[in-house]
Amino acid sequence: MIQHLFKLIWKRRKSNFLIMLEIFVAFIILFAVASLSTYLVRNYNQPSGINIDNVWTVYVNYNSLSDSLNRQNGELLEQKLKTFKEIKAYTFGHETFPYGNSHSQGDVGAKGKPSVNCSFVSIDENAPSVLGLELAQGEWFKNTDTVGRVTPVVITQYMKEKIFGDENPIGQFLGTENRQKVVGVLANFKQFSDFDELSGTLISPFRDAKTSFMARVDPSVSAEFEAQFAKSLRQINKDWNIEILHTSDMKADKNSMYTIPLTIVFIVCGFLIVNVVLGLFGVLFQNIARRRNEIGVRRAMGATQSHILSHFIGEMLVLATFAIGLGLFFAIQFPLLNVFDIENSTYLLGILVAVVVIYSLVIICAWLPSRQASTLHPAIALHEE
Repeated sequence: MIQHLFKLIWKRRKSNFLIMLEIFVAFIILFAVASLSTYLVRNYNQPSGINIDNVWTVYVNYNSLSDSLNRQNGELLEQKLKTFKEIKAYTFGHETFPYGNSHSQGDVGAKGKPSVNCSFVSIDENAPSVLGLELAQGEWFKNTDTVGRVTPVVITQYMKEKIFGDENPIGQFLGTENRQKVVGVLANFKQFSDFDELSGTLISPFRDAKTSFMARVDPSVSAEFEAQFAKSLRQINKDWNIEILHTSDMKADKNSMYTIPLTIVFIVCGFLIVNVVLGLFGVLFQNIARRRNEIGVRRAMGATQSHILSHFIGEMLVLATFAIGLGLFFAIQFPLLNVFDIENSTYLLGILVAVVVIYSLVIICAWLPSRQASTLHPAIALHEE
């Protein structure tokens, strides 16, 4: 049976080559989309470690070049914040806030240990109460801990594993001059978007002039209070520029940088798959129409409907296997060569999804024309002969 199928496929190798090419292209597209989707979904399902419900990010520009004047303005700003009962907690820091547009990155390591690329965040001791941060080890630094040459820092679990492995990082030092002492470890801290993979982040105490801050507000606050709040801050100094952003909206904007392109990719992929399916339908109907005499002879010699049906579906499955085998040769290079530094399981799941979808589509596309051929009466098929 199999040998006979190979002979028939080889006899029509030109038309079958086009079918195999369509299936091969569809497999590569499905593999790429499935791998990308698996990667993003896995990242999305990992907790961010940040609770930004009812949190505002406020950027304040004093329009002053004097550091001493900026520090005075910062004290006035903090005094004003204390007068609002709707502000439950606030934390000052540099503009490298979660989901913001400012980021700072670099390599950090420990003496005799590997380095890892990480993001730098500078924020004060109130950050856990504002962002709902939970430590896996150690404790959060205090503002009073910033005295002296040694700076207490908090790192993420990812960074801890890359640098210290199974060792306890609490009390160990980072940097070439051993000036950064690890006092705490965060389980997760995804500051860019929900679709980013876990990465290294080093959080240090904020020591500069108090300008930008994040505030957790009462859930009952309205838009009127937001306008009143901004107006009250501007009354301190009319030269100040104040921008109030809802951190949840900032997070949604960052997530949309992934969801919008991914939606476009799904639409394009769906369009290409539909064209492949329609092409397979057309080619199969045309092939079966050309082989009516062959079908009539088979039926006249005693072939049942199930035999005819299984024969044509078998041909398509053999063609699909050849095309998938070629696609597997290229797809398997990604985990073998560690392309894009992604877990091998992501590529393997993408391959599995592509194989299952391709075989399913081939069976569906082959079933209707094959069923129509299997019901053809021998007398009608041989009448034209």
